[in-house]
Amino acid sequence: MEGGNLVETAVFQASENLLSLIELESQQPVSRCYQCKKCSAGCPVGSMTDLSTSALIRMVQLGDIEMVLNSNRLWLCLSCKTCQARCPNGIDASVVTDVLKTLVMKQGRTPGENRIPIFYRSFMDSVKMTGRLYELGMIGLFKMRSGAYMEDMRLGIKMLRRGKLKFLPERVKNKNQIKAIFQKGGEAK
Repeated sequence: MEGGNLVETAVFQASENLLSLIELESQQPVSRCYQCKKCSAGCPVGSMTDLSTSALIRMVQLGDIEMVLNSNRLWLCLSCKTCQARCPNGIDASVVTDVLKTLVMKQGRTPGENRIPIFYRSFMDSVKMTGRLYELGMIGLFKMRSGAYMEDMRLGIKMLRRGKLKFLPERVKNKNQIKAIFQKGGEAK
């Protein structure tokens, strides 16, 4: 960085630190990305995210930690592995995304898509209570926690009329096995 100013040096160091951290934690060769954008072209949620897959990888390379950690892409990624299948360098951006999500949570930041963790918690609580997913109960928990009471109401009514949602949950026979799974995974209360 000979001849560069202090700001340029600091930016370079920040990008190197983020890139090194992500490559170490994800075991993905992020520095090899040359922005062919094949990962973005195949991403099924690309039109719904604030950053394309290739832009996320580029922001990691540049060390733009704020842009990366505030992106809703982290929470909308389906982990479908299309990015990995298309990447000529074998980079699995979904693994990078998982590492970045962990970083968001460790730093106590608000996720870029705040209803995803609420949905996850509601899903897991439903499984914890009954041993399997109870859709109506999970939807009720999600609506209460997110405050989106009337959103999707028409769809919910249609699903009830067609018998797609059961009023009563089905329960597993050996609930102790489910409890043991949650305890092993650290989800027990």
